[in-house]
Amino acid sequence: MIEINLLPLEMRKVDHTSLRRLLIMVSAVILVSGSLIGLALTLKSHHAEAVEKVNATLEVNRLEPVAKEYDVLSAELKSIETRISTIEEIQVTRMRWGQKLDELYTILPEYVWFDKLELKNTRSMVAGQNGNVSTLLMDCYLAGADEKKYAEFRRVLVGEIVGEAPYTGREFFKDFDSLSDSGWQRETFASTEEGVALKFELELPVKSLTPPSAPPKAAVRPVVAAK
Repeated sequence: MIEINLLPLEMRKVDHTSLRRLLIMVSAVILVSGSLIGLALTLKSHHAEAVEKVNATLEVNRLEPVAKEYDVLSAELKSIETRISTIEEIQVTRMRWGQKLDELYTILPEYVWFDKLELKNTRSMVAGQNGNVSTLLMDCYLAGADEKKYAEFRRVLVGEIVGEAPYTGREFFKDFDSLSDSGWQRETFASTEEGVALKFELELPVKSLTPPSAPPKAAVRPVVAAK
């Protein structure tokens, strides 16, 4: 049956929204608002990250040529430091070898001759003595088999026996640290009057004039982030 309300509008009873429907509507509004706010924050964060990435890429592009130039200059500096170190080591161990050989020839007894002379350079690993160490190596023969002459020759080299020559063993030996004793061995030597000879080796480490200084540490280049 159809009911018709004939009362005027101002006298009609107004139906209120139920509490359940009101709670549902409020909850829906809150959810939609929260979703919109979350979406806005996400978009804003994404935009900020995109801008930061673009700025980082631009910074890398700007610093990359500078880093390459730094690497080139660093390599050149290292090469220069190596050359300076080499020059300093040469200066430290410099010696007028022409005069030194003249001194050796002058004090050399007639019964001794050399089979080989060699200047050997080795890298020193002793703390506080970084650099090259030069050593004069001599392969020698002594006519005959008299051990006393061998000992006498060693004393001549270090200046314990001084002759009347213009140079003495003291002048020759003052540029060396020590004289090694490698021992000797007897060999048949038909070209000598005695028919035998003593073969021995001598090592004379060259003195360093001044201790070589350690090369300065290279600067550390800051790390540039990769793209």
